[in-house]
Amino acid sequence: MRNLLKNTNRKELIELGLAVLLVALGIIAAATTASRIILGLALVLAGMLVALQIFLQGKRDMMKADKELEALKEKNRQMEELTRKTQELAHHQRLETIGTLTSSIAHEFNNLLTPIMGYSLMTLEKLPQTDDSPYDDVLEIYNASVKAKDIISRLSELSRKNTEMRFETINPDELVNKVLHVTSPALPKKVDIFRNLNCSRKYIEGNETQLSQLILNLIINAFHALGEEGGEVTVTTEKVGTDIMIEVADDGPGIPDDIKEKIFDPFFTTKEAGVGTGLGLAIALQAAEDHKGRIEVESEEGKGASFKVFIPELELKQDRTMRYYDFDDLP
Repeated sequence: MRNLLKNTNRKELIELGLAVLLVALGIIAAATTASRIILGLALVLAGMLVALQIFLQGKRDMMKADKELEALKEKNRQMEELTRKTQELAHHQRLETIGTLTSSIAHEFNNLLTPIMGYSLMTLEKLPQTDDSPYDDVLEIYNASVKAKDIISRLSELSRKNTEMRFETINPDELVNKVLHVTSPALPKKVDIFRNLNCSRKYIEGNETQLSQLILNLIINAFHALGEEGGEVTVTTEKVGTDIMIEVADDGPGIPDDIKEKIFDPFFTTKEAGVGTGLGLAIALQAAEDHKGRIEVESEEGKGASFKVFIPELELKQDRTMRYYDFDDLP
């Protein structure tokens, strides 16, 4: 009986069960003897068993379908994870290629730019600054070569293969004050900058030049984000767990979701052509990673952006020599 039910499809089982029930009901209705009543009841029981088998079979089919669906979902998740890792690997390989190329050609480009800059200066010294003089044209050549040299310098910093790192003990509050002092001439008219420094007795170990460049890039990036409309930039230092956090936040337009994952890519920029090189945030991230740190970005469109740099705190020994700066004349 079980084999018969197993080899019968659901529709046939339903029809068989209904037929058995109808026959049983007919026998019971026409029954005149006890034996017929017993036969009818047996057929009713058989019909109930068929109905139970139909129910159990349906339950098993549903469970099997659920398992197959879960298996398909898991395969789909694995495929998505594989695709994501493949894309990340390709991305890192592209960055490696950029680093290798920039490292190998930086020296050659500097060799080409040096005579251009030198002869331009020599020519400028000999030319009169009159209306009909080519002085302005030569000056444009010199300025363009200076910009090109600056781009090569940034590329070299990004590759990190031509720069030796010297680490020292640094107070984060003093470092931020020093950078703010440097950026004060570049502060846009409609931008207000605030400081919220809470690490006067905390220290990190790092390369002062590289960390200064990191903070400077984040601040300049905030200035550019605010644009002509202006706004506020707040620089904060704070101890978070075992790290020192340096945050640069602005109340500008924020970062669109579709470009958040690209902002640290070399040469990626949302600025107009000729305004930026797209290397500022890439160099900042490289500097953070060189100091065993990280950068976290929080932003919503229309609600500003926050760049948080986390650098491990340095536990000082009592005999360690400290570095101090004098910032009494800061604005």
